[in-house]
Amino acid sequence: MVINGHVQEESPRTTGCFVRDEAQKPIKSGPGFSVLVAVALKTYPDLVAVIRREDAERRALLEPKIGTHRIDIELVEQLHLRASFGRFSFTTDEPPERGGTGQGLPPLAHFVAGAASCLLTQYAKLAIAKDVQLSSMKAVARGHFDRRVGGAFRDMIYEIAIDSAADEDTIRAIAREAQLMCYAHNTLKNVVRMQTHLTLNGRRLEF
Repeated sequence: MVINGHVQEESPRTTGCFVRDEAQKPIKSGPGFSVLVAVALKTYPDLVAVIRREDAERRALLEPKIGTHRIDIELVEQLHLRASFGRFSFTTDEPPERGGTGQGLPPLAHFVAGAASCLLTQYAKLAIAKDVQLSSMKAVARGHFDRRVGGAFRDMIYEIAIDSAADEDTIRAIAREAQLMCYAHNTLKNVVRMQTHLTLNGRRLEF
């Protein structure tokens, strides 16, 4: 693992394994989008230190501190767009039947995936910071929206499945705190109905 130009050895203890869903099908356009997100969790001393430092910094803030994400976007052809964030780039597009070239996910799929991934990132960070071992974590995110002119999203529904030896109260605490730590969740909950259905080791967990 390379961090800040230095090679770091990973700890032999991990909090999870790589998760891959080979049966996942492409997202189709329609009244909502369903996105499957798989998360790999590995713990090593430097990662824990970085996560805990950022966590402590955020909790210590008493006044607003504004952060910024800049995305540069350009039209490639038809409805095919290329977006760049620093050294990374990604494509958005629409299927041919909607005027696109079919070379990427539609913008709303990125929107749903981004919102859900933001929340899962907080789950992962909190698990690392609290030394909670997660064997796996997956989520299906759905966003339902009104397609009329002037329409908007009606709700966002997350189904989060966690496998872990941790007790239910520990995972509940992480779930509650993750929502408070997630910028996307805190923004969306003010304008649309947000629902999270959480399962731990296959059992529904209320929180």
